[in-house]
Amino acid sequence: MNDENKILKVKIFGTEYPLKVNADVEYVKRVARYVDTKMAEVQEAKPSRPLHQIAILAALNICDELFQNEQSADFEERLKKLSDKLELGINKSMESDSDKIEFDDTIEE
Repeated sequence: MNDENKILKVKIFGTEYPLKVNADVEYVKRVARYVDTKMAEVQEAKPSRPLHQIAILAALNICDELFQNEQSADFEERLKKLSDKLELGINKSMESDSDKIEFDDTIEE
């Protein structure tokens, strides 16, 4: 068997799944454990739900986390750009007004 196409068996919510893996095996195991954990969380909150509903609700929860992280990353990127622009503006202002700005380093009590 080619090393690039390993078969990895993972157990998710009590069922074993053979996966063809060409990625890092430990990474795939971690992903499977995460899905298993999310399904267990849904079952704990909704114990009477059938398996397919637990899987769908877990998938929705995982997607929600993903989208929130993407939005957070977008926000952080926009904030960084605005911060950079503000810093550039302050620096330009200080350069053009450098002869007008005096700093007093004494501390008044």
